[in-house]
Amino acid sequence: MFEHLHYWPRTWIQVACTAFAISAIAMPVAIFLLRRFGIVDAVEPNKIHKKAIARGGGVVIFMAFAIAVLMPDYRSHPFNGVIIGAFLCTLVGFVDDVRGGIPAIWKLGTLAIVTVILSYYGVMLSLFPWPTANLLVTMLWLVGVTSAFNGIDNMDGLGSGLAVVIASMFLVIAGQAYLAAGTETSLSWFGMLAAGLIGANLGFLIYNFHPARVFMGDSGSFFLGFTLAALGVMGEWSTTRLISAVIPILILGVPLFDFAYIIIARIRRGKTRTLREVIEHCAPDHLSHRLTWIGFTQRQAVLFIYVIAIAMGLSGVLLRSTYSTADSALALVQGLSVLTIVIVLMAKAGRMHARYEREDTHLPAPAPEKPAPEAPSLETPPSAPRKRGPAYADNLQDAQSTKEHPAV
Repeated sequence: MFEHLHYWPRTWIQVACTAFAISAIAMPVAIFLLRRFGIVDAVEPNKIHKKAIARGGGVVIFMAFAIAVLMPDYRSHPFNGVIIGAFLCTLVGFVDDVRGGIPAIWKLGTLAIVTVILSYYGVMLSLFPWPTANLLVTMLWLVGVTSAFNGIDNMDGLGSGLAVVIASMFLVIAGQAYLAAGTETSLSWFGMLAAGLIGANLGFLIYNFHPARVFMGDSGSFFLGFTLAALGVMGEWSTTRLISAVIPILILGVPLFDFAYIIIARIRRGKTRTLREVIEHCAPDHLSHRLTWIGFTQRQAVLFIYVIAIAMGLSGVLLRSTYSTADSALALVQGLSVLTIVIVLMAKAGRMHARYEREDTHLPAPAPEKPAPEAPSLETPPSAPRKRGPAYADNLQDAQSTKEHPAV
């Protein structure tokens, strides 16, 4: 069907289709087995799903991805490092899913191990002339991106959908490099990994988009966060070190910014005061939750975040594609403009939510009034707390019902 295409474009399409087919076909079997062995997200009063949802679909995402990218007869040193690291992250994440939680130090230790593995296979940032400094910065990047992705996987379809968007941007960049060179480049197999992620997550989205039948769990978010972070390290973004650092940050901007914003907001509000509290604290206050506070439904919030991620990713793609200072500045301005809009929305939602909480739960009871001779008025006294409409109550319940994992 794709014989007329050159090898790498044909391989990308075949890998994506293979991963999609395996994920879509195997997921119902996984759902059955996860339920059979009790690996589920149980019903709780503060959650909106009415029955237990299977947790651990990330194992199938990894399986579909790995089979698809290993089928082409292509191996390279960095490729092997990414596959080994992805397998270890999936394994540790699945242990978390089975046990219902593991100490954060286990995940941190896993990321330290896979950082060393990646460096052995040649996948490491090269920002400094000292290898040790580059190794530490690489580990910091892996921990940051993985934790950010772990945290933003908090609504049906959000984590897997963002993985599709981000991987698509990586694939576009690989395609640009191929078209510019007219032949195989060092980004060709990079694009193959991105294609595998796209297909595997699209197959998973069939069962994960709201209302979800399965959650990816930590096996999925840990694997996806690590793999996307590794792709961010491997990409040949620019000959300029500053631009090389900015491009993957823009492409991964939504989870990274969400993660940074909530950490700062929690510290400012006094919710977290120590490093351990920062790592372990969980609360429904991410971008997706805040959008529901201002009237979005779950589906609307997820789709809106997709749009933001696409805009941020295109800024990164444009920044890599341009060679003039003016065009580079324009791409940066576009990305910063999107971030500004998000900051305004998150800040406004936070203020609204805080005000509603004060009015509904923290206002003192109004002082009793002297009885008046005339008949009592049927109007609500001015001092009574303002009542919330059903839309806000439903959205607040949605926001409080979504699951967030602790930062790694």
